[in-house]
Amino acid sequence: MKEKSTASSVFLLEGTPPAPARKLQGKPGRPKGGRPDETRDRILNAAESLFADRGYDGASIRDVAAAADVQINAVGYHFGPKEDLFDTVIARRAAIMEALRLDALADARRTAGEAPIPVEILIRAYVRPFIESADHGEPGWRNYAALMGRLANSPLGTEIIARHYDDTARTYLCEFQRTLPGVELEDIVDGFSAMVAAMLGICAKTGRRERLANTDRARAAKKSIDVLVRFHAAGFNALSHTNWRT
Repeated sequence: MKEKSTASSVFLLEGTPPAPARKLQGKPGRPKGGRPDETRDRILNAAESLFADRGYDGASIRDVAAAADVQINAVGYHFGPKEDLFDTVIARRAAIMEALRLDALADARRTAGEAPIPVEILIRAYVRPFIESADHGEPGWRNYAALMGRLANSPLGTEIIARHYDDTARTYLCEFQRTLPGVELEDIVDGFSAMVAAMLGICAKTGRRERLANTDRARAAKKSIDVLVRFHAAGFNALSHTNWRT
């Protein structure tokens, strides 16, 4: 993989994975008018919004077709059954997100050289692309962040998250282990899971933080990232203390 820095960019979705090669002529459900890629994007965007708002079970293929303004057969034509559509919705932005995280990690490794990467830099490299995408990216990223928040707390999410996110998570966990020698992997995984939950909570945009803080101002993404990094860095570093257990 060519290492280049993208961590400072605004994370906009640049297209979707290409459709598998198919002969469009004469297929049932073929969209009338427009390019196939445009139809695919409309369907994926509509599905993403509906799944984020209603969950997997609450959004039907008929709902997706209506929101995308296509015939119901067009959804199956492009994506197959509902579970395959859902997986594609997750996969298209997961591929972008994981590339951004690996690029950020590559930058951190170059800077650190042979030394372990400071825990604060590891945390920031992992959470920043997701939070800034949800905050500054096109509206689909906000829907995706809400969808991932739903998925992280459902049995359905276990296999899908593993398929699209676990490889990069394991790469980061190896770096955390190198930075925190002597800390059990299970403890690092617990801390990592708490960090991811906080990241998703920041992106939820429910307004609860504003109510609790008695403010009507949404906090800037940079400030939220800074707080998350400081808080969880302290937690990870506490794991290194031999007497932290009670």
